Amino acid sequence: MVQFIMERHLLLYLLSAACVAAVASQMILKQIYDRLIRDTRNTGEPDGKFLQQLRQRFQYCRHLNEKVGDVQALIRKNLMEYRFWGMGLHRWKRLGLDLLSVCVLCAFAGSVYLIRGGGAVVNGNSYFWMGLLAVALVATSYAVADTGYRRRFLEIQLADYLENSGAVRDYSEDTAAQIYAAEESAPIVSVDSRRKAKRKVVKESAATQTRAQREKNDLKENLARVKAGMQETAASVERERNAEILRRMDPAEQERILREVLKEFLS
Repeated sequence: MVQFIMERHLLLYLLSAACVAAVASQMILKQIYDRLIRDTRNTGEPDGKFLQQLRQRFQYCRHLNEKVGDVQALIRKNLMEYRFWGMGLHRWKRLGLDLLSVCVLCAFAGSVYLIRGGGAVVNGNSYFWMGLLAVALVATSYAVADTGYRRRFLEIQLADYLENSGAVRDYSEDTAAQIYAAEESAPIVSVDSRRKAKRKVVKESAATQTRAQREKNDLKENLARVKAGMQETAASVERERNAEILRRMDPAEQERILREVLKEFLS
């Protein structure tokens, strides 16, 4: 298995792929920081989702607590929660080092195999030179990206954007100023006048409620009287109908029916 891998130079291919991926990861991280820094220079409405969320959180904390006690902590927390392709900024920085470790391991394993086979450590050892080249390229990419400086610069830019640029305002102050101006422009009313007006409103409300209650009671009484009258009329009509039926019957039949009704009533 080892001979198959070494004959087809699979370790060299893996070393080269890891080196390219490590360099690309640091260039991507550099572009992420450059884009975030560029977005903070726009004092208007931010274009990036990260700055929009940070701005909303800053405004919410300021409106809720009247101030933000530690702006740097808020900025660092949002930077730690930021994700690009599912990975945070710290993970992108560590990705290059992890891939560099793969390069070194591949170079070391290939060199050991060649040395055991009688090869030299340096002369003719392609794994050694490829590993050395991978280390140089990854170190150069870290130097060019300089993500440590860019992160500090980004934190300073964000703090300046939130506190000093004027792009993020505390609208509670504007609201208080508007309310104060409205109170100043309103006519001055004495305390006695306010009390009299309040009493007048209470009396009118009580009178309206009493009148409505009285009308409601009158309506209920009228409905009850109509219902009682309808019941009396129906009862009288029913009595007249029963008397007419009894008058049409024979005396014997009338006596028999009356006996049955009395018997049923008394039982």
